[in-house]
Amino acid sequence: MNELLFTGFQLYDGTGNAPFAADVAVREDRIAEVAPAGTIKRTGAAVIEGKGLALTPGFVDVHTHSDGKVVQVPTADSKISQGVTTGISGNCGFSDYLDAVKDNDLGEHILEVRGNFDAYATLVENTHPAVNMVHMCGHNTLRAFVMGYENRHATREELRRMKELLAEALEHGAGGFSGGPYYLPGKFAPTGELKELASLLKGTGKPYATHMRSEGDGLFEGIEEAIEIARAGDGNLEISHLKASPRRNWSKIDHAFELIENAQRAGLKVLADRYPYTYCSTSLLTIMPPPFNVISSTELCGKLRESAAERAALLEAFRLHPYPTWDRVILVNSLEPSHRQYYGKTMTEIAGSMGCTPDEAAVNLLASGRCPSAAFGSMCEENLHKILAKPWVMAGSDGNIRRFDDTSTHPRAFGTHPRFFRIAVKYAPPEQVIRRMTALPAAKFNLAGRGIVAPGYFADLAVLDLEKYDSFADYAHPNVRAEGVHAVYVNGGLAYSPDPEVRTARPGRMLRIPQKR
Repeated sequence: MNELLFTGFQLYDGTGNAPFAADVAVREDRIAEVAPAGTIKRTGAAVIEGKGLALTPGFVDVHTHSDGKVVQVPTADSKISQGVTTGISGNCGFSDYLDAVKDNDLGEHILEVRGNFDAYATLVENTHPAVNMVHMCGHNTLRAFVMGYENRHATREELRRMKELLAEALEHGAGGFSGGPYYLPGKFAPTGELKELASLLKGTGKPYATHMRSEGDGLFEGIEEAIEIARAGDGNLEISHLKASPRRNWSKIDHAFELIENAQRAGLKVLADRYPYTYCSTSLLTIMPPPFNVISSTELCGKLRESAAERAALLEAFRLHPYPTWDRVILVNSLEPSHRQYYGKTMTEIAGSMGCTPDEAAVNLLASGRCPSAAFGSMCEENLHKILAKPWVMAGSDGNIRRFDDTSTHPRAFGTHPRFFRIAVKYAPPEQVIRRMTALPAAKFNLAGRGIVAPGYFADLAVLDLEKYDSFADYAHPNVRAEGVHAVYVNGGLAYSPDPEVRTARPGRMLRIPQKR
């Protein structure tokens, strides 16, 4: 029997209570005992000495897009090295286990092995990832699977089929229902369609998580729509990557807080998540001017590649609807190998290399046949701090799992949790911030037996030097490992050590979330 004894640690147990010097005994995959330091004696147990370090529950990344990456990179390097032991995937309405399209409208290549939710969950289980995974069922993928990218309302039969697929996913353990009416094809769906689908959540305890229809000019309307959809479900809402952008909307954040807190006082279970950066990252497709903003990435890139007239038309559309801040758009990822030379560069810098205008550079990138992803500097540092100070905001990277040698990403992939901690701890005690990274998200997503260090709970644990816990990843070097992480355990197994000589395992699991009813 595998037994571990963590002795003499400063224990932050995830509840928000003050830390205390403790011993923690682990047997197999569970915590067996928690007691004051120096009081647990376990003959034969492997002893891990505290030496002034902190022991916390493993962190939960509540917003990831690791649907395919958890299979392709089961070591989960970028997550486990931050102390993350569980990731919630299938966000923004995208859950790419259905055979819907070749590439989704986040600009990502989706799984090559696809099927229904049960088949996907089995695939992840058989992959034996280093971290635990929860997967939601996304509206954009359901709609694309059933009716493609048509700009119209669903028929009753099409809606029935979407509900059937969602019900099947929830029955087989999907963690909730995610919406992304900001993206195609979800933006074509009326609120009523999302409400009818969300009604399947009623009584399940599972949340509706959403990339709202607008995070800018229509921010207030986006929040109100999200609340309306959640009311049609189980009254359980997760607002993804809460923000107000671009600059003309920065002043809206305080009223956005009021809308959310009013809903909380009215009895809705509303939380939000945020990554600790002022640059978002998504597909270049999202800044296309009309009428190109209602064309899927696959169709748009194909048209631009094949037709000089289409390229000229897009340039004319940019002239009529100019993008104001090309110098704050940084290329971070692409499926096209020739784009790698531009990673970490602004669109203005890329245009200089190409000898053209930024508009033309954007068209050239899209005309390669693949839609790249970029970081967009549209947010405000002051608002970031206001958001992370809120006790109902959790840490969510909005990022994929990445390998240690992967530079084609936003720094949030490797740095979200330490940077979240470093900012949030300016406004609350560390034990409260750790609760927002552990027990609070575990409760929100029904991760039974996780998020707290207590007897009977799963042994998802992080050994940290909290004084040094930080990230120095940036856009030029996004894959820099977090500092201050000494070891990470998942289900009682050592999943990460910064020492390459130490042998680690992949003890994570696919967590199928049961329905409460």
